[in-house]
Amino acid sequence: MKKIITLIILSLFWTNTLIAEEYPNSWKMDILCKQGKNEWYESAFVVNVENNEFSLGPFNRWQNKNIKFKGKIKGNKIKISESLTFKSGGRENINYSGEFINDKEAILKGGTSWNPPWKCNGRFFKVNRPPHFTPLKYLSEASEEIIKFTSYNPGIPLTIINGSYVNSPVEVSGKLILPKEGKNLPVVVVAHGSGGPSSFTSPTQSWRNDFRNQLLKNNIGIFEIDNFTGRGVKSTSSNQGKVSINAGELDALVAYKILDQHPRVNAKKLGITGLSRGGNAANMAVEKKFSDVVLGEENYYKASLPMASDCFNVAFDKPTPTPTKILFLLGGADDYTLAKFCVAYAEKMKKAGGDVEVIVKEGWHHDFYNDAPASNCSNCVHFNKCEIYAPGGWVMNDDGFIHEKQTDIFKEVFNMDIKKWREKFEKASTKPEAANKLYKKLYIKIYKKCGERGTTNGGDHGKETVEIAVPFFINTLK
Repeated sequence: MKKIITLIILSLFWTNTLIAEEYPNSWKMDILCKQGKNEWYESAFVVNVENNEFSLGPFNRWQNKNIKFKGKIKGNKIKISESLTFKSGGRENINYSGEFINDKEAILKGGTSWNPPWKCNGRFFKVNRPPHFTPLKYLSEASEEIIKFTSYNPGIPLTIINGSYVNSPVEVSGKLILPKEGKNLPVVVVAHGSGGPSSFTSPTQSWRNDFRNQLLKNNIGIFEIDNFTGRGVKSTSSNQGKVSINAGELDALVAYKILDQHPRVNAKKLGITGLSRGGNAANMAVEKKFSDVVLGEENYYKASLPMASDCFNVAFDKPTPTPTKILFLLGGADDYTLAKFCVAYAEKMKKAGGDVEVIVKEGWHHDFYNDAPASNCSNCVHFNKCEIYAPGGWVMNDDGFIHEKQTDIFKEVFNMDIKKWREKFEKASTKPEAANKLYKKLYIKIYKKCGERGTTNGGDHGKETVEIAVPFFINTLK
């Protein structure tokens, strides 16, 4: 069985019954299960323990359905069982048991019923309330609208800047969430990461509902773009070549024009955010070389919050930021998208006249707002090894192609003549999908030489993320 890192924050939190509760008797369960080198995390908030019993579910996971937790406390002992029903019809159980070491914490041990078995260790501990949940009144009252629109497959930045991206149209969509009432509304566009649009509804990211709810409370809407489904992809975590890394900012720029036509939205008050691949979109959507081509010089995002953005693989030698308020939120312990490259890139942006700030949170890993403790993602692709060839990162020239000063590197390391590759991309950009296919070939060449797998993701910093992101957008967009 491949290594799985999983976290469950159950939809129980989002039922109408609990919207106004303060959760005075809440607990959290954190368990790490291992089988050899494989592991997964179980984490679940228990909203309330009544009569020394609790139950959670049903919910789906691992393509299984009707998964349920049942727990019982007797004296200083606790037992928790999890039943799984597989699509094949088979059933398995995971059992945890332990003792309370005080009135606020129990130590758990357990394992699985299948062979070979998994061994699990963890704890069940008291929390005053789920750590980043507020009454979701404004989210429950909000309107939701799915908007489909035509975007494009850009291949590489060159095709955006020269305008040839229009030769590869594709239908994408986004969910627009607006306050119950009001017009002339600001909106925050959200771009997802490599995990795909499932992150918008994922039980592993409980911070999102708090983020949405607090923005809506302040009459700010949310537009969540699905960059993958229309392109026939669910995830790029294990292969970033499936979808051009530049598709995110192009979708976001086209979305700007779509929102500008909406009767309740003020496009002059749009913000954008995202983490990792979504952070790249938030960063590059406020680059004039892109924005001016798609939107015109007079139109641009007012606020941008790139989180854990990749400034090693996605950066211009000479950035030209739009007149946008930009805040980079980075993890100091991120080994997926190293913070130091965005710190350096932000300085370049400042020198170019950009309104840019940087927050580096020491000890934070990639995907820092995920509710799971920091743990290894064995299948996640990164290119940190490429730093030995390009200590300052890969950089683009103003045309959106590999910079001429890295010609020798590409010749010696990848056996590539970048002048010929540029000619190939320019020719490909005139044909539908051709630039995208060529992008995949370029990705494979680089991956074979210095791509690797294995990063540290998670960290349960959703509460802190909300406390930074919400005030930033309120202060900038209102």
